[in-house]
Amino acid sequence: MLSAMSMQAQEEVFSKYTEMGDISTFTVSRASLEKLPLDQIDVPGLKNIIDRINMMTVLVSMGDNAGKKLGTKLPGQIAGKGFETKLKTKKDGKDITVLQSKKDPNKVVIVVYQKPKAVAVYMKGEFCDVDLENYGE
Repeated sequence: MLSAMSMQAQEEVFSKYTEMGDISTFTVSRASLEKLPLDQIDVPGLKNIIDRINMMTVLVSMGDNAGKKLGTKLPGQIAGKGFETKLKTKKDGKDITVLQSKKDPNKVVIVVYQKPKAVAVYMKGEFCDVDLENYGE
């Protein structure tokens, strides 16, 4: 029950962004992951963990305002919903934040922000033993 509530709270944060007019959203199941053009999503290191993902929801900003909100506000909002920041780094001009659920380590959020664009990926999968502090290396 508690994990269902925390899941709903986290999904509530994501759905708030999907309702913005300048953010596109798509959800991909495990069966469809192999067809996904990962280079178009532009999330460093994602291809290294793709075989661990069961489901993912991707938010991509289309405008400057949405990009700034997604890139700067979402990590703090997710952290406030029981996620712990595992990595905060800059790589190739992109701010990358990786967060993992404290209650269920198989839930991970990655936010990539490079003005004016931001991409946020919420994933469920097998991440218990993944070294997220070194994600994308």
